[in-house]
Amino acid sequence: MLSLAFVPYLYAGDNSCWLTAPPQDDVWVIVYDADVDGNRGDIIWKGKITAGQKIEVTSTDGHIRYNYKRDEDQPYQGDIAVGCYQKRSLLVD
Repeated sequence: MLSLAFVPYLYAGDNSCWLTAPPQDDVWVIVYDADVDGNRGDIIWKGKITAGQKIEVTSTDGHIRYNYKRDEDQPYQGDIAVGCYQKRSLLVD
């Protein structure tokens, strides 16, 4: 059985993905590069994604972690670990 943790290696060279804001809300996001164990690395993108819009990020090894918030004046939440490869689309929610 193939573990999902190893899927990014099947697509070496395409470690990009799209982060999409929900259709009803703007979101502020901090995206960190992550290693295969999910350890947080450097910030690779930080900013606002307008409702329904998306941004492309590229990871080093096919893994990212991100925090988000729906209100600019509130603290970030989440710290979500996901695979970032083959231009997959991820809803920030």
